[in-house]
Amino acid sequence: VQALIITAAVGAPVLGRITDKVGFRPVFIFATLSLGAIEIGQSRFVDDLPSLALSVALAGLIGGGATAVLLTRPISAHFRRYRGIALGLVAAGSSVATMIVPPFLHHVIEVEGWRQGFVLLAGIACVVGMPLVLLLLPRGVAVVRTGPLPSGIGAPASKPFLKERDFWLLVGANILAALSISGTISQLSPMVQDEQLSAQTAAFGLSLFAFGQLGGKLFGGFALDRFDPRLVAVLMTLLPASGFLLFLLDTGTAWPILLACVLIGVLQGAEVDIFAYFVARRFDLAQYGTVFGALHGFGWLGTAAGITLFGFTFDLFGTYEPIQLGAVLVLALSTLLFLPIRLRKEA
Repeated sequence: VQALIITAAVGAPVLGRITDKVGFRPVFIFATLSLGAIEIGQSRFVDDLPSLALSVALAGLIGGGATAVLLTRPISAHFRRYRGIALGLVAAGSSVATMIVPPFLHHVIEVEGWRQGFVLLAGIACVVGMPLVLLLLPRGVAVVRTGPLPSGIGAPASKPFLKERDFWLLVGANILAALSISGTISQLSPMVQDEQLSAQTAAFGLSLFAFGQLGGKLFGGFALDRFDPRLVAVLMTLLPASGFLLFLLDTGTAWPILLACVLIGVLQGAEVDIFAYFVARRFDLAQYGTVFGALHGFGWLGTAAGITLFGFTFDLFGTYEPIQLGAVLVLALSTLLFLPIRLRKEA
């Protein structure tokens, strides 16, 4: 996991930058085929932990080219009025795949072994996923600026994005959200059982978390098109904060905890919509891949910290309550970072 996180954090900005220079399709095709080749290699040559770690690190470095880092670029450039819902539908597709693929993968592993599982993943990516993406996503997109920023400020291209206050506000919000939500993903089942609930209830909570993810992607995209995006981002961040509060109340009954699972899943689902939308509305679309890739890379740092902190807190205190309270405070701070961000008016 650590190898994947480190290389993904490095690979995201590099792939985003290359995409701005050469276009979406060449990078996406190269990344998808390379990821498929890595998975075939894992099925044939991985025999020990070092070789597994190396292959996972390579997958993290290159695999970002087949994720939201690239896929949101043509969507953000092509759509204006319905950009939010378009981003939401693209993100929802990954959720649907997550629901469909695991049962097939589990069956293949049980019957044929784990090596054939990697072959199946390579086939899905290269034979199913790549052709669908190339067929459905816009082929030619005119990348244009969308107007001046508020208060008469000129185009962001006049200043490097790393010197822009708004970029660092987005980085802070992204890291804080990832810190809270990623730790929950890795520890959700133990968290539910720590509330004196059964393993069966915990499994149901995981399913509801996935439902919250899907709902967050669709509702978040819909809302971004119709309301002030900053207020939408605040709402979608406060919902999981209220979920952590439900965990802290510890009523001993199942339904508040299951509701909390849904609420926490909402932000994990909506975050791609939110940050992709903000980047498209705040920065020059000609450098979208560079900016979003860098933002995505910083988000991996929050992911690594969250996974570590949730487990460490339980080991130290024997309960998740301190980190749950911390998550409430961190998410509340994250909402404040969205409010000052300036957004362009759409043409």
